[in-house]
Amino acid sequence: MSKRKGLTAQFIRLLVVTGAGCVLLFMVLRVVVLAALETYAQQTDLRQKETVRLLEDFQSYVTEEQLAASDVEGITRWVDEHDFTLLELYQDHVLVYSSFVPERQDLNHEGQAAPFYDWTPRAPVFFTDGQLDAVLYCDVLRANAMLATRMLTLGCIALFLGVFLLGCRRIVRYICLLSEEIQAMEGGDLDHPVTVQGADELTTLASCLDSMRKTLNRQHQEKAEADARVKNLITEMSHDLRTPLTTLLLYTEIVREGRYDGQAQLQEYLAKIDTKARQIKQMSDNLFEYALVTRDAPADMDPPARFSQIFEEPLADMAEQLQQHGFACALRLGGEDVVLTVRGQYVRRVLDNITSNLLKYADPSQPVEVDYVRDETRAGLSFANQALPEAPGTDRTRVGLESVQAMMARMQADVRVEREPGHYRITLLFPITQE
Repeated sequence: MSKRKGLTAQFIRLLVVTGAGCVLLFMVLRVVVLAALETYAQQTDLRQKETVRLLEDFQSYVTEEQLAASDVEGITRWVDEHDFTLLELYQDHVLVYSSFVPERQDLNHEGQAAPFYDWTPRAPVFFTDGQLDAVLYCDVLRANAMLATRMLTLGCIALFLGVFLLGCRRIVRYICLLSEEIQAMEGGDLDHPVTVQGADELTTLASCLDSMRKTLNRQHQEKAEADARVKNLITEMSHDLRTPLTTLLLYTEIVREGRYDGQAQLQEYLAKIDTKARQIKQMSDNLFEYALVTRDAPADMDPPARFSQIFEEPLADMAEQLQQHGFACALRLGGEDVVLTVRGQYVRRVLDNITSNLLKYADPSQPVEVDYVRDETRAGLSFANQALPEAPGTDRTRVGLESVQAMMARMQADVRVEREPGHYRITLLFPITQE
């Protein structure tokens, strides 16, 4: 994110631009207003009219307050209430009072005569102890200019605040929008995306919030999928356990009640009981193994080893077990001996699960094909067989396959399953370790 687009830079830029604009506007308006006031004053004799008005007001003040010509404080009090006013009082053309230095007036002083100018408005003012001539000068233009300047200053300050707040409104609206979207996330709505706009700190925050929303949404979906898998697994296991358990209970009831003909039939029933009990045990072992593996932390891998060291013994045990049950096993492992990093315990359990599935679902009249496979970065084994037609009541839970997938995932390895009518192939691929 560029520093020029950060919130601090935006606020500074807004302050500078708004302040400069308001100052420039103030200066232009002030020049225009002062020129207009001066033109108006010249065209309407405003200064003379205001002077006459003030002289009349001063006479009214003197009359109301019953001031004497010697009452300097009373006269000065009126002057202080009227800005930009020069008041001079004369007695027989002798200056006896000036508003410039009222405290130094001496009305008993006999000074020299001071001339009046024809252009200076003057009027007689009647005090309680006599008459004085008043000369008054009021700078109306300056007073109005000061008033206009104050009003322009207040107006420009208000304009500055208004424009600045208007410029901040976008940021405030965005913050309010993010607050509403965060509250929606808090309420559980993880599908609505967080609005990402601009290129400042708020944009970064919104992007992080949206990433967090996606992560939480994905975690919730994964949890829902995991819960669905567990529920489905329990349902399948309940259904698949019911058939062998029913058969087991039936034969045990027959044996217990002695409903068999001879020792040969008894042994037949006991063999069936044993088969069903082992079937149930295998299903429970698969379920336990799947639950255990999915709860494990990431696997602690064994030291790197050659392909032959890892698979020689487990494959020999697997081939022997298949041969004992009437299966032919075709091993095609090739001559390459790459280095793999695996967990030996998981490898044996994976092959045990595959062997168990072969014994239950493979056609013993067709050989089980075990091939060495390799791509650019991985190597492993492929197991292919012809499948028996599915019979009613057969254990078809996928617990064994789920367990294989979980253990392979812990080893950072992959499982590929290919199903075709009458044909089944499962491929295990492990990352090759560089020597």
